[in-house]
Amino acid sequence: MRSSVVLASALAAGVLAGPIERRKVYTETRVHVETVTVYVTAGQPLPTASADASVKSHKPEPEPSYVAPKPSSYAEVAPPSSYAEVPPPPPPSSSSSPVPIYTPIVIPSAVPTTSAAPTTSAKPSTTVVPTTSSYAPPPPAPSSSAPPPPATPVYGVDHISGEGQAELSSGQDYKNAALWHHNRARANHGASNLEWSDDCEAGAKTAAAFCDFEHHTTKGQGQNLFTLSGDAYNVTAGITESWYKGEADIYHYWDQEPPKDSTGALDHDEFEKYGHLTQMLWKGTTHVGCVTVDCGARMTVGGASSKLNKYTVCNYAPAGNVVGSFGDNVAAAAGKYSGFKWTD
Repeated sequence: MRSSVVLASALAAGVLAGPIERRKVYTETRVHVETVTVYVTAGQPLPTASADASVKSHKPEPEPSYVAPKPSSYAEVAPPSSYAEVPPPPPPSSSSSPVPIYTPIVIPSAVPTTSAAPTTSAKPSTTVVPTTSSYAPPPPAPSSSAPPPPATPVYGVDHISGEGQAELSSGQDYKNAALWHHNRARANHGASNLEWSDDCEAGAKTAAAFCDFEHHTTKGQGQNLFTLSGDAYNVTAGITESWYKGEADIYHYWDQEPPKDSTGALDHDEFEKYGHLTQMLWKGTTHVGCVTVDCGARMTVGGASSKLNKYTVCNYAPAGNVVGSFGDNVAAAAGKYSGFKWTD
């Protein structure tokens, strides 16, 4: 007796020949098993095999033999399925015939390789388009080791020292020199620094234009006058040497009221000796403006022509020398001033 098994297998080449429309391909393989049982009598010729299983030659054998199955041309490709199914062999016969020997053959399911034709459903890549914007990191915090800002000058301004100050009659250097010499004297008596005032300068210019060594005051402003002969203007000499040092030596009424006449007004003769000093040092005064001019032959002093034609006028605001307020506005010197010079 012999058995013949006819198996159907998938033709992978046929499947891969057509277009693939999906990203994954699933193959189902169906196996057709046909069993033929032949009873052979010893000494008799073998019967002819069926058309489905052809046997070319046969030699009698004392024991049943097995003929390898021949694959058929049947293949079926079905919609997605993830397995291959092989039907189980038929149940054994209930007769007393010898039991056929079966050798199952498992056809592995076709697994598509990664070399399959690409599909059109692949996710397009993302292209990053650079923009023109950019990120600028914040500036670093200022270092604690940075040098401190320059300190304010002690007397409010920097100025040119030396004998060159004698030639100054206008411009910023002139203003700075006048401020510096005023403020050094004021600081020695506890008064604050003065600032330059264009209004005071305008009032001083009006008075200086008369060239008569007389007071021509502007309302709300005090006024000091100084004149000398020669080629130099020497405004700093008028401030430090004449108005400050020259009068401080003879003033004896620090922190109190100076003498008054019988009418209650300041004693005029005494006032002429210290009035420039007290206006310079007056604590309530905050601004000053000065003008220095060359009056030439037009200069008069006491109504007469004079060669003291280098004329300086300084106006102050608010005005000082207010009767009844001297004690609060004119303090005694905190230190010696004998070493102060106009060239400083």
